[in-house]
Amino acid sequence: SGVADAVIAAAVRAGMTKINVSTHLNGFFTRAIREKLAADERLVDSRKYLAPARDALAAEAARMLRLFALTGSDTVAG
Repeated sequence: SGVADAVIAAAVRAGMTKINVSTHLNGFFTRAIREKLAADERLVDSRKYLAPARDALAAEAARMLRLFALTGSDTVAG
């Protein structure tokens, strides 16, 4: 968490093969829930705040996978 994309890409190019991203992704999930609940203090239906949280997490996970794939292709091609 808090590691810049460029640093992650450099680490992968240098041979790093395991990167823990759970804390980073949990942040996206939790922030989305907090934003949704803050926008409507009467909201009690978890489906209405968990769905946006899953979407936020999924979007960031997809972005990270693209970053890893691009970095990996640089490694394979280079």
